[in-house]
Amino acid sequence: MAPTYLETILLLCCVGTMFSSTSAAYGPRRLYCCVEYQEKPIPDQQIKGYKLQRSKEVCNIDAIIFYTSKNKKVCATVKDEWVRKALARLSSELKKMSSSKTVTGTPPTTPI
Repeated sequence: MAPTYLETILLLCCVGTMFSSTSAAYGPRRLYCCVEYQEKPIPDQQIKGYKLQRSKEVCNIDAIIFYTSKNKKVCATVKDEWVRKALARLSSELKKMSSSKTVTGTPPTTPI
């Protein structure tokens, strides 16, 4: 059963919040930071989310951290074409989800 767009957005949000406040105080940087890039592309259907790692923060290199369906972290550089294509696809999916039809109605009135 394929995940719905809403489930995918929720997953991306959860992953982003879980890993956004990484600190060196929680252990060695290698556990939380990318220290090298994987050059081998990941199949699109395995990528479930991503996060941007900035060298100006805790970690030493700029990287895109992809999270896979098997809960693995894959470090990549935006200089690689497969990374740019994956980011474009994820961005496109997010735009489709945010522009999909929403249910509208009148909000409930509260008695004063």
